[in-house]
Amino acid sequence: MGEHAEYIARHVDADLCFRRRLDVDNGIQVDFTKGKPEDKEDKPMETQVLAERHKVQVQDIRGQEPSYTLDKNGFVYRLHEMPELARVSDEEYVKETIIPETESLVRKITGATRTVTFAHRVRCLAEDGALLASNRAPAHSVHSDFTIRGALHNLETVFPDTQERKRLLAGRVLIINVWRPLKPIQRDPLTVCDWSSVNIQAESIPTCVTLPNGWNEIGRYAFSPSHRWCYLSAQQPNEPLIFTQFDSSKVDEGGFTVPHSAFVDPEYSDFAARESLEIKMFAFVLVCVCSVCSVCLRGQRSIKETWKFQSSRLYL
Repeated sequence: MGEHAEYIARHVDADLCFRRRLDVDNGIQVDFTKGKPEDKEDKPMETQVLAERHKVQVQDIRGQEPSYTLDKNGFVYRLHEMPELARVSDEEYVKETIIPETESLVRKITGATRTVTFAHRVRCLAEDGALLASNRAPAHSVHSDFTIRGALHNLETVFPDTQERKRLLAGRVLIINVWRPLKPIQRDPLTVCDWSSVNIQAESIPTCVTLPNGWNEIGRYAFSPSHRWCYLSAQQPNEPLIFTQFDSSKVDEGGFTVPHSAFVDPEYSDFAARESLEIKMFAFVLVCVCSVCSVCLRGQRSIKETWKFQSSRLYL
């Protein structure tokens, strides 16, 4: 991409943290409302017990970026300049410039007519417990930000009006995460799993997380040798990663809740801490309502009905 078009691919053998699937109850409950803040430096006991590490090859896709799409793989990299990224600590600048520019990029990529950002944060390597507790350190564990259940709950939180949600769900509802380096990435790069290599029924471990202001259900994942893990070597601030965390048109396929994780590249493990900005948003795409075309016929079963069917095989 850009000046890196001739870059030789640099694949990395890395240890990723997965979860073991349970024989009886595939779900995990994690409560962050209990215990002292300093206790949250470590992973909760429930997930600590279930954690297991596996060596995977993270493939460098630099030079092959155009062959990846949101609809097929669940992620894309794009060239996109963002002015004055050094001002990310200026909340007003983030809200007035960075978020609108990022939403415009997502609308262009997805064809969405409306985007609504509901979360953003700067991630850096936390050297103290307070930053770890505030969840600003890179997440070195394979996860997705939502399950189907968690995504629908978040939609209800952001759009509490029942009629408005009904109108939104009549179209295509996406949750998109835009992950942008603030400096060239060397230490703790982010890898995403090609969604076409994920078996949601065999590998997903829904995890209900209770927070002081509510709850969310995220996805943990069991290891599979079929996974294809990808990253962009030496990722630059003008090379944001855009990946799907929910797609209402793909509920039958697990909702396109793309697994991702930071990983340790041994060559750069002692380099300066990674700094990145992530912005999460809903993107709403209008769909045809003619009741004749395949898109409309495919949408006749409601999202809620499909989710209930999926949940009967996953975790309630």
